[in-house]
Amino acid sequence: MSMSLKFFPAFSPRAFLLARTATFAVLAGVSVFGLATGARAETLQEAMVSALNAHPTVQAAMKSRDYYAEEKQEQRSGYFPELNASGSMGRIYGDNSTSRGLTVERGAGYSWLYEGSVAVRQTIWDGLETVNRVGAADARVRSAGSNVADVRENLGLRVVLAYLDVLRTKEAVTMITDHNKLIADYRTRIDSMVEQGAADESMAVQAHDIQIQLDSTQADIEGEFAKAVAEYREVVGQVPTDPLVRPDLPSGAVLASVDEAVAMALQEHPALRVADETKEAFARDADAEKGALYPDFSGELSYLKKDQADIIGGEVVDAKAVVRMDWTFSTGGAELARIRKATSRYAESQARRDEISRNIERQIRTSYAEMQAAKDRLDNGRDRVGVTKDLLTTYEKQFEAAKVTLLNLLQAENNNFNARLGVVNADYRHLAAQYAVLAHMGYLQDVMSIVSAHENAQDEARAEAQMADQAKSGAAHE
Repeated sequence: MSMSLKFFPAFSPRAFLLARTATFAVLAGVSVFGLATGARAETLQEAMVSALNAHPTVQAAMKSRDYYAEEKQEQRSGYFPELNASGSMGRIYGDNSTSRGLTVERGAGYSWLYEGSVAVRQTIWDGLETVNRVGAADARVRSAGSNVADVRENLGLRVVLAYLDVLRTKEAVTMITDHNKLIADYRTRIDSMVEQGAADESMAVQAHDIQIQLDSTQADIEGEFAKAVAEYREVVGQVPTDPLVRPDLPSGAVLASVDEAVAMALQEHPALRVADETKEAFARDADAEKGALYPDFSGELSYLKKDQADIIGGEVVDAKAVVRMDWTFSTGGAELARIRKATSRYAESQARRDEISRNIERQIRTSYAEMQAAKDRLDNGRDRVGVTKDLLTTYEKQFEAAKVTLLNLLQAENNNFNARLGVVNADYRHLAAQYAVLAHMGYLQDVMSIVSAHENAQDEARAEAQMADQAKSGAAHE
């Protein structure tokens, strides 16, 4: 039954979805907050935390965020005064009106030179260029933070798919191993009947063909298992350990309505936040470039002292307190070109944002379609298991009455096995499709209550600081 969001006006879409899945971590039986990256990844939550804390993709995204944070600090420095100090000393030669007026021999002179200066400059107005540069840098910091969340969401889905593939293929390998023993027993009995003349040799050939088909299936499954382990090892950073726990989602974790899911995703998806904040950054860049069309005003305090021989010019002291105006305008149209360039980047970011929005909607609708198809295959597979089980039971009774051959019984056993194997594959694919829906909505980490080690460390630091403040307040009160 689908429940519309309009019945919950007091809650945000994110709070609504989390309220329906708040018991997920309890059902999984594990706490995932602050898990060390070297822990054994037995549950899906543990595997995800290990990957999200240590995978190079996440680390690169976090370093990119740190880079933009430093860029913001670099732009903010434009609000503060600039200090310049310089000094020099050495020997100089001078031939000027002063030296010619003070000597009758050469009209020139030599002297030691000692010179030092200090200046402080403060921007007063620069056409709001600094304000917009800082605003653009701040938007890029937020965009980089949202990108970390998006990278973690995509990586989390990779962990889920690898985890489920390991579970699926391992269960299939176990089933095939058990079925192989059953087939071997049937073949032994059939071969014995052929040797005794109680059965035709074609029966043994057909039994051998069933064995070959099973061997081929086993080879495929073992290959899939090896690939699943390789994917798991790359994304989690370690090989899967036994026992893995099947990570079933609680009822209601996935919205029944695809339209509601799309609406929720388009409100708060991290990829859309990245696009929106990038668009804001380009808009501020364009405004900053427009500031170049206006003159810059700055205040300057400076002091210069020069010590040299009187024959060269003597001691000089120069102190200033001035307001300076600089207005540089390219006659080739460079400033206007930069404005148009920044405006084009803004328009491009808007188009990219629309593209991302469409891709998110496509992914969600595709995931819902795959989930429904997997559910249909699962239901059909379960029906087929029931039919083949009934047929096997009937054949067992007829075999005792000598109405069917041992080969017929073997074929019925094999059909039932293939049906059960198909159900296992369909079941895990249906579960994977549900997780894919959550990931494409941008809610996978929230639903699974995943917190990164970095975020957990920040929470612990804030808690410790708060406790320290409370302790100081208590001591002062006493």
